[in-house]
Amino acid sequence: MAEHAPHADLRELARRYDARPLDDRPYEPLPLADQAIEQDEEAMKARLRQLSYELPASEWRPISCGGQPADPPRRFIDGSVFSRSVAVLSVEGRRRPAVLACLGALALHLEAGRLVRPGEGFRLRTVLCLLSNGMPQEDLRRMADGLASVGIELVISETAELAADFEVLRRRTWDLAKERMEEAEKEVLFAAPDIPAVVDGLLERRLVTVASQAMPAVGVVKRQMRRYLPDSHLNLLYDLAPNQRTPAFLLETEHATVVSWYLRLSAADGLSPGYGIVRLAVPQDYLERRFPAPEERWAQLSALSDWLRALRCREGSYPRAGVSLEPIVRVEDELHALLPDIRQVAARLHRALGI
Repeated sequence: MAEHAPHADLRELARRYDARPLDDRPYEPLPLADQAIEQDEEAMKARLRQLSYELPASEWRPISCGGQPADPPRRFIDGSVFSRSVAVLSVEGRRRPAVLACLGALALHLEAGRLVRPGEGFRLRTVLCLLSNGMPQEDLRRMADGLASVGIELVISETAELAADFEVLRRRTWDLAKERMEEAEKEVLFAAPDIPAVVDGLLERRLVTVASQAMPAVGVVKRQMRRYLPDSHLNLLYDLAPNQRTPAFLLETEHATVVSWYLRLSAADGLSPGYGIVRLAVPQDYLERRFPAPEERWAQLSALSDWLRALRCREGSYPRAGVSLEPIVRVEDELHALLPDIRQVAARLHRALGI
């Protein structure tokens, strides 16, 4: 019986690029390097002006939270990536990784006190990521067609510098999967732009259009990988009591300016001083249009903080309970149940490649 043409193409390409199977442990992203704060005078002045959005930087103090937000969130959005390095190719005499990923994003809506999933409230994708430098377009087209026949999308990109270190290349390849996950999150977020939403992670990376700047969305960042406060303000952050927040400050990014602040969700007794602290962010355009009066604006930030803290995860067995919201944990659980088993997908890919 003749071999199916797309599979034949995949196997011929696997031989051409000396593809060898790889099925290591799931690849976890490397931590981002902390961003050092520039200490020159002009940079510090600019930073202090941004810190003075709600209160002058010299008057910062803990703010106790309470009240009822005018636009309480009714959607909760999260994304996930499960990945493995599944093959090693030889391109122009250098070894190059192929990273398989099952990824997606999902939203649950809060309706009458229950979390429900709308019919179009999720995006799921299975992708094979490659750095394509030196690979002819015809080979990439044939590879994409062959992978599509087994339910896998080819995701490629060229890198400006092909480092010799395999782990560096693997990180860059994994980043392609992470970008696809963020695209899925944007699609889910923008599917209902008028419904207030909580987004797990960096909201500022999702606000890439002019229209998105006015969305009633709040980002919740659990891992504080970057420093946005100068040394003079760090102790105030660590001294926050549960349900206290810092004053709000402006955070300017390539595509958006957000109003951001820190909130302590949980107590830190006997634990790291940073335990239980999350960073929240809302679009500046939305906040200032919706609440023109500064006093009302600050009251809404406190009310939103209090509302979100009431949703904190209380399940002690959950490893990130101290910085998690219960609806986001539910989203994560449901999304993981929908994503295919990456081990089975990897086995199917290896069979199609004949390796």
